[in-house]
Amino acid sequence: MTTLAPRTDFPILEEVTYLNTASIALTPAPVRRAVAEFDERLAGGGTVRFDDAAEAAAYEPARNAAARLFNTRPEQIGITTSMSEALCQVAWWLRPAAGSNIVAVDLDFPSVTYVWMRLARETGCEVRLVPALADPAALSFDDIAALVDDRTVAISVSHVQYATGLVLDVSRLADLAHSHGALLLLDATQSAGMIPLDAAASGADAIFAGGYKWLCATFGAAVCYLAPALAARFDAPFAGWRSVTDQTLFDATHLDPLYGARGLEYSTVAYGSGIALGRAIEYVLDIGVERILEHDRQLAGLLLEGLTRLGGQVITPQAEHLHAGIATARFPGQDAVRLAARLAAEGVHVSPRLGGLRYSAHFYNNTDDVARALAVTAHVLSATG
Repeated sequence: MTTLAPRTDFPILEEVTYLNTASIALTPAPVRRAVAEFDERLAGGGTVRFDDAAEAAAYEPARNAAARLFNTRPEQIGITTSMSEALCQVAWWLRPAAGSNIVAVDLDFPSVTYVWMRLARETGCEVRLVPALADPAALSFDDIAALVDDRTVAISVSHVQYATGLVLDVSRLADLAHSHGALLLLDATQSAGMIPLDAAASGADAIFAGGYKWLCATFGAAVCYLAPALAARFDAPFAGWRSVTDQTLFDATHLDPLYGARGLEYSTVAYGSGIALGRAIEYVLDIGVERILEHDRQLAGLLLEGLTRLGGQVITPQAEHLHAGIATARFPGQDAVRLAARLAAEGVHVSPRLGGLRYSAHFYNNTDDVARALAVTAHVLSATG
């Protein structure tokens, strides 16, 4: 199986075997060039190259690209500095009260749960964590449903679990949340750019996605989708000079706020990150997200088979519809952090997660990468066993 993009756009692949997109993606050369050109124009030309109108419109290419990615309208999209920032804004606007609860998962990425723990200190709401750490491979929809009731304000969960690669059924979770009058707040950082996601059809009330993983952008920019019903009510808890309907007025005496997803964008940011996000999404869309999913799933399937042959205890679901580009396995008696360091020394880059090794393949990887990673893993295991 070949790559879906030119390897020349990712020159580091001539030096190493990179199976670590779930940590930080490789950014394509055309995207890196666009950011470098923008930074040079800005640093060398100031307002000659980037005036007030250009700054006000800086996020529009990323917004339009993200709208295509999620099959929605641009006005439903906000661009923030990170998934965490966007989720925090929505969470602090919701401010679930004492007597209400938030349902999340204990093996999820911490950013998905920490904001609710902080809010619980403020408001007295309950944070219910689905217990899955003891057996990560066994997490199911029913486990989540068991904790949801009519006092649930939101289910806050990742579409793809960062450590195991489990793909959750978004539509089913949305139906569950809505049947109890709750919201589904979805972190799609580990799926956007790899798994097709039609925002409206999914039923999710909010979707957040950092750009530096499967979207192949850089740090510093993220996408936030707010469904129309939520956007109509959302009043961003933070305000800055970009929070108003006319950013060119600079009127400190009157706040005419933007509502909906655009209201999330309140401050001056590193606009180059927004440029990268828009260009990277376009790069992904040119390949085709459905093609990427098929490609990544096949590579992950080969990894899962190979890791099993090497004696690994796989904690990624084997069923194809339950995984995408991530394959994670534990090796009894082995320290995952040390194993990952040994692999890196041999030029194979993966991440230690939940006591196992997490391999994550994307469209710039091929079967040769998988074969080399498995061969080096076998060598390292034999040398440390």
